[in-house]
Amino acid sequence: MARLQNPKGEGVRLRENMVAAASELLFAPQPPAVPSLRAVARKCGVSPTAVYLHFSSQEQLIQAVVEDLNSRFAAHLADADDLTLPVTERLERRAIAYVEWGFGNAGAYQLLFESKDRLDLPPHDRNQGPAWEIIVHTAELLADLASTDTEHALRWATRLWVALHGLVSLRIHKTDHDWPDEAIPAAYDIVHLHVAAVSRSPADHDSGIGGSRG
Repeated sequence: MARLQNPKGEGVRLRENMVAAASELLFAPQPPAVPSLRAVARKCGVSPTAVYLHFSSQEQLIQAVVEDLNSRFAAHLADADDLTLPVTERLERRAIAYVEWGFGNAGAYQLLFESKDRLDLPPHDRNQGPAWEIIVHTAELLADLASTDTEHALRWATRLWVALHGLVSLRIHKTDHDWPDEAIPAAYDIVHLHVAAVSRSPADHDSGIGGSRG
């Protein structure tokens, strides 16, 4: 049987439509693959009923996972801190701990800082979670170090966290990139750049790292 020929130009348009359709599907935010309660039961070697005795729904189980990760991550940063040290050294230690935990727990890091908002979990206050806790704690240290007000300290603490997150996230995803320096020295540089920036006068705060606010 002879193969049907598309009208002239129709094949090109169909290909373009396919590319456009595939692009829409690829660009649409996709929720992370979440294990079912039955899958968790199989992994534990127990019956599904045993899981339901502890968690009434998949949502409740995943919420418990996120809470456990939050606790472990916060404990890791707290263990690295030393209240007897100068503020800059405390910031350094917490930044290194952040980077090391991210690389050592890449999947968990992605869940906490990249995927959690796409999970079907109950709405939460934006002033909660590991990122906000890091920002608030860092802001307290920066305010103490530079004797600056809360607004400026929070702004620079947020920028510092954004820089650390970029350092970890990009290296997790871009494993084939030839990074110009090691992650730990880069984390030190990030801390010192932001400490220097926040220590400038308030009038100069908007002109350094992160650009203007306008």
